[in-house]
Amino acid sequence: MEQQQLLHALQLPPTSQIYLTEMLWCVWGRDVEFRCIVNDYQFGLHFLDCRETRWQLYSHMQHPDNPPFPQTELANFKSGRDQHRSPAHLLTEHFGLSVVYGGLELHHEEQITLLGR
Repeated sequence: MEQQQLLHALQLPPTSQIYLTEMLWCVWGRDVEFRCIVNDYQFGLHFLDCRETRWQLYSHMQHPDNPPFPQTELANFKSGRDQHRSPAHLLTEHFGLSVVYGGLELHHEEQITLLGR
């Protein structure tokens, strides 16, 4: 699933900008949740049963207030395939992430949509 397909699943215009606002870890990163926002529309992107994560942090990342997770625009997203078959890739101005996962869920308006199949 490309970023445009993610926006389509959320029934949002294809030109919408997605921002990651928070990241939550569970069980040492086995489950990773990104809280996201598009305009005033909030949703969650949940990676379940993660087996391998690779981060690239960009040294130019500076923020005057030093928040633990500054809001960052999702520049590129590829969901990969669930059941640990191929990694998902996220790219933002602050970091890049590659994650091999068991399941990927999109949480929005009390609905859960399975992604990455």
